[in-house]
Amino acid sequence: KMGGAASMLSMLPGMAGLDKNVIKSGEQRMKVAESIINSMTKKEKRDPSLLVTDRSARSRVQRIAKGSGRQVGDVQEFLVQFQQMRTMMSRMAKGVPGGPGGGEDEMAMASAPKAKSGNRASRRAKANKAGKGKGFGGGGFGK
Repeated sequence: KMGGAASMLSMLPGMAGLDKNVIKSGEQRMKVAESIINSMTKKEKRDPSLLVTDRSARSRVQRIAKGSGRQVGDVQEFLVQFQQMRTMMSRMAKGVPGGPGGGEDEMAMASAPKAKSGNRASRRAKANKAGKGKGFGGGGFGK
């Protein structure tokens, strides 16, 4: 093993003066996340939307909370954070203007033709027909 996060972060430029309490709280949150993920079935890890949209989502979340020694609210908070992180990473990969990762010039966007109203609804309808739009999107927790 490489050691804790504190030892790894201290090797990065500009991170040597980072507060030890911040590092400890980060390590604690990682342990909580690990215990929650370890309490999921392989199917739930592959398809996290089962924990949100499936009929048995509530009982699944309760089982995960019990197995990880956490409260149901902790598991739900973890799922919200996971979705927020997935959305942010997706936007960064696409290079959405105004979002993290930059993207195209704002002036070029201003001169582009505006999308018609209702376009979002039609895209969602097409995605639902194609079997997409089930909550969390593709991918899972990597196992």
